[in-house]
Amino acid sequence: DPDEKMGGRDYLRLDKTKDHAYRFDNAFGQEASSLDIYRACLQPVVRAVGQGYHGSCFAYGATGSGKTYTMMGESAAPGVMPMAVQELFELSAKEDDYNWSFALTYVEIYNERVKDLLAPEGLDLKLNEDPIRGMVVQGVTEFGASTADEILELLHRGNLHRTVEPTAANQVSSRSHAVLQVTIEQSERTAHVTGNVRIGKLSMVDLAGSERASKTDNKGARLKEGAKIGRAHV
Repeated sequence: DPDEKMGGRDYLRLDKTKDHAYRFDNAFGQEASSLDIYRACLQPVVRAVGQGYHGSCFAYGATGSGKTYTMMGESAAPGVMPMAVQELFELSAKEDDYNWSFALTYVEIYNERVKDLLAPEGLDLKLNEDPIRGMVVQGVTEFGASTADEILELLHRGNLHRTVEPTAANQVSSRSHAVLQVTIEQSERTAHVTGNVRIGKLSMVDLAGSERASKTDNKGARLKEGAKIGRAHV
């Protein structure tokens, strides 16, 4: 909201009356499957991560629009996150020049606090900048995994600790942002003691619902959550 430092000007809404043009890479109808979305949106990112790049994918939209279903899916129809994990392991099985190792972290951001979903007893973790690793969550639990099923089991376990509350739009609305980060370290197969190492990271984010409070009839705690959710989006 505008404050005294900004002179009371609402910079987010300046030039609101001007026309803006947008272009989308893809648009899907209601008949589209999660596999269609994965192939068009995330598969190229996953393959780049397999080459040592960093990539990310996030679902953004209003409460009840299907973000968590698209990201997670269900046993009979997996979402894009399980598909991405499965393809990473398929890529590692085809690799002849590098040995792959996998590690993951899973956190949620709720009311501007970071919580480790895989070790939920630790609350309010701090975000620090490391000169080598970049931005890191201090004290977060990092799990190693040797199969896709192990990662998916950890993902399921973490989802049990996510913060959900009923709203007028969704009785089990996710009120936090959930961030799964899979790190792939690839060491070159060589006779030398030290070989080339490349690291790729895939971050997949299920954002909390974003909408006006009037649309969900939020009051009290839910209204305060909504303000924090919008701030975290920025």
